[in-house]
Amino acid sequence: MPSFTWEPDQMPDQHERTVVVTGATGGLGLAVATRLAAAGAHVVAGVRDLEKAARVLPAGLEAWIVDTASVASVRAFARRLAEDGLVVHALVNNAGISAPRFALGVDGVERTWATNVVGPAVLAEEMLPVLGGPSPRIVLVGSNLSQRTARVPDLEAIDDPRAHRQFAAYTASKTAAAAIAVDLGERLRASGSAVRSVIAHPGIAATGMNGQAETLVATLAGSIARLAARTVEDGARAVLWAATAADVEEGVFVGPALRRSDRRLHVVQVRGAAADPVFRARVRAFVDRTAEHAGR
Repeated sequence: MPSFTWEPDQMPDQHERTVVVTGATGGLGLAVATRLAAAGAHVVAGVRDLEKAARVLPAGLEAWIVDTASVASVRAFARRLAEDGLVVHALVNNAGISAPRFALGVDGVERTWATNVVGPAVLAEEMLPVLGGPSPRIVLVGSNLSQRTARVPDLEAIDDPRAHRQFAAYTASKTAAAAIAVDLGERLRASGSAVRSVIAHPGIAATGMNGQAETLVATLAGSIARLAARTVEDGARAVLWAATAADVEEGVFVGPALRRSDRRLHVVQVRGAAADPVFRARVRAFVDRTAEHAGR
């Protein structure tokens, strides 16, 4: 698969484009939203805390409440977009957590899976009616960890506190999120939709995610990751490319190599469980059941 060099100053002019970025008050989300706005995009920043958004977001970015750990919040956000008559050219599904301790979210699903899998999947589906314009797309901010593990996530153990391990839960959730993105892309193609489902990853980036640790193992892993990490701005390059380039591909992972000295973006095939149609179908069924239960 190809590799290429690309820097944010090569981004096409973003005037006349509207982009939604979730998790936009810090880390990759803030970097992506800021660069898109600087290039002229109308950016709707999906945030959980409006006061924090007022402190950190540059002038001109709109902050709207959305909590991807809640199906109701996601649906309300998508409904507001439709009611305001916005045509969204790209959704950047960036919000994510690595919960250090087991806890159930508002919809009865473990918080990491609720935030990283269910919420983004439902948001993508709910926003399909407002996605439009030239080359509309949904960009999942994935993790290269899902490409580097052969483990198939155990969907039956998601809500078992005895089975919860922070690093394993995060990796499994990102594998499932990638599976959902590939599944969505295939269904969109089959329906003749112009919307594309794209996966980009930042490599190891110096974000707050590396500090979300309470156990010794997770803390050590975070410390090692920070030593090898790219800057947030460097990590954001692949996401910005996926959100704006004309020639994005589906069914692939786009992102940097582990070596910080390698500035290329690498396009690789989706591997592991996310490439398995059977696993993708199981994750889709899990999301659908959760969303249906949340709607009661």
